[in-house]
Amino acid sequence: MYTDVRVKIPDEKGKVTRKKIRGTTYIYYQTDRIYDPEKKYSIPKSTPIGKLCEDDPTMMIPNEKYLIFYPEA
Repeated sequence: MYTDVRVKIPDEKGKVTRKKIRGTTYIYYQTDRIYDPEKKYSIPKSTPIGKLCEDDPTMMIPNEKYLIFYPEA
């Protein structure tokens, strides 16, 4: 994780989600959806791209995966 850099959370609808794990909110980027014909619904595949800043809910601390999906940052 990068601890000295903060970036704005991307505004892509349906691609960027939040998940709270043990009190910490992580930002995930959805890479794919895989349809399960047995269950008859799709299962999203996502990867974490950073951690939510505690003092500002619009900013995040990115990790190395963030630069893969957002190289212009």
